[in-house]
Amino acid sequence: MRPTLRSAAVPALAALLAWTPAAAQRPVPAPSGSPDRGWTLPAAPASAPIPREEFAARRRALAEHMSDGVRVVMGSDESGASYQAFAQTPDFRYLTGLTEPSAMLVMSRRGAEVTEHLFVAPRDPSREVWEGARLGAEGAARLTGIPAHGADESDGVLDDLLRDVTTLYTLTPERGRGFQSTEQQYIAMLRREHASIRRVLDLSSALLDLRKTKTPAELDMLRRAVYITVLAQREAMRAVEPGMNEFEVHALIEGTFRRYGAERPGFGSIVGSGPNATTLHYRRADRFMQDGEVVVMDIGASFNGYAADVTRTVPVNGRFSPEQRAVYEIVLAAQKAAEEQARPGVTLGRLNQTATRVIADGLTRLGLIEGAQATYDCRRGEATATCPQVGMFYMHGLGHGIGLDVHDPDAAYSGGLVNGSAFTIEPGIYVRADALDYLPDTPRNRQLIARLRPALERYRNIGVRIEDDYFVTGGRVERVTAGAPREIAEIEALMAMESFWNRERRPEMVEWYRGITPR
Repeated sequence: MRPTLRSAAVPALAALLAWTPAAAQRPVPAPSGSPDRGWTLPAAPASAPIPREEFAARRRALAEHMSDGVRVVMGSDESGASYQAFAQTPDFRYLTGLTEPSAMLVMSRRGAEVTEHLFVAPRDPSREVWEGARLGAEGAARLTGIPAHGADESDGVLDDLLRDVTTLYTLTPERGRGFQSTEQQYIAMLRREHASIRRVLDLSSALLDLRKTKTPAELDMLRRAVYITVLAQREAMRAVEPGMNEFEVHALIEGTFRRYGAERPGFGSIVGSGPNATTLHYRRADRFMQDGEVVVMDIGASFNGYAADVTRTVPVNGRFSPEQRAVYEIVLAAQKAAEEQARPGVTLGRLNQTATRVIADGLTRLGLIEGAQATYDCRRGEATATCPQVGMFYMHGLGHGIGLDVHDPDAAYSGGLVNGSAFTIEPGIYVRADALDYLPDTPRNRQLIARLRPALERYRNIGVRIEDDYFVTGGRVERVTAGAPREIAEIEALMAMESFWNRERRPEMVEWYRGITPR
């Protein structure tokens, strides 16, 4: 069990002990060096956080990309298994705000006139006793401002709208030969039944362009998702200790999400310790964590549909070893270097170049690669090529947009950051124990492996990723996740605090799992 320390033992601990959500509301600056510096609790939400007028403006903006024709947008169907949670498709939610299953939005344009129709499941007391109350057409119209009908009326309304129409619009393009989404299947049926339809056009790119910049209401939802995620990271840091299983931390994180009103995780939570810390999208979360290891926690709450994405890497025993510290400091330096360059007009590609240079220089100092520009023999298809050595330990992009999808579209991919951008910066280093085992067997690679093997053995199974969320508003970039400690001293200070969650821990029950899971 990791020992707890008194506040005097760690300089940063006193400020951490004083932090509470209520304290974050006070207009008093946090002490210098505190992870709470500049961190404030969002204001209480209004009863309608995103007004229906904003959804209407989004639909009007998308209609500008239509000529005469009809657009069909389908929401998610309810799972056939009643015990599985329902999640609305992001595009449908973006356009309507409606979170009920089996809904459909139809928009028709003839000249300058645009009409809208919403189809929803009708009220049915015999089903609602099992599944809960439905809005019905009247409730859906009141909520969205869109003329609404029962789903059983869709055929008649569409027959009228599609009379003499030559163009159908969809938001779900084909994704490979033989694949058709539910919406694509429905579009194909409409084409068969209406001979006037000559073409189907995809509007998904236009919608993605609209979603690249977030409105103030969207940023407010994201800020709440971030805040809940930060609270979960802090609780997890306090709880982690040797002998715990990853699933205990996983449960604490996702329980904290729901405790503070998040709908669900925005993606599959990643809690990976030891060798699992070097697997980018590790999902099992069922390994017992050991003294001397690190654990990567890549998590994000979804609040009102908007997903945060925050990663922290911490030592299982609460103190970084020299090797862990060396790798961690390189990753943190790479993130800060990218942060310093982040401003309107700068692309994520440029930020990635900056971070990669810092990582390459750091890996060279550790002896894990031969130089910042060094290469090795690799395979590209059937051919032998050369690849950067840094890619053996840093193999992903630096960041991505966040929003209704955890990997949301953002202008930073192409034209550069703009006001309304919401994005992440997440460099990492992953020293897999077998990183050198799969290199092509060439004379050059054999010599390389011999030179790098000692450093690999020293740093093996250390995986570090640090990910923060950022907004661009008023021409400035804000690190919204400032409340999640990322400095080594701050992390160690927070981990030294007692975890109230651990007071109720039942380690003897957790041990049941050890005997039933072959590993």
